[in-house]
Amino acid sequence: MPGFGMDDDPRESNVPDEATATAETADGIVSIRGALVGLGFIWLTAVAAFGALAATVYGVTTSIPYLLVAVLAAVVAVYAGSASLRAFGYR
Repeated sequence: MPGFGMDDDPRESNVPDEATATAETADGIVSIRGALVGLGFIWLTAVAAFGALAATVYGVTTSIPYLLVAVLAAVVAVYAGSASLRAFGYR
């Protein structure tokens, strides 16, 4: 519209088109949501590893059935560690 300070050329518009409006991340960039999920898996890995160690010590010194708990906690720690690596793009 002439007289209102707008150009007639639509290519110089400040309004983004569909191609530039998509929310795609570049290769090698982790989103904030992905980073928080990855940090959660790192935390779960640490807690499960500590639980596996504590259950192993208790199982060896006091009660043998706790060795099964130690094995299960170790499996959770390995799975969570693998998931955190995948969350940050390492496969």
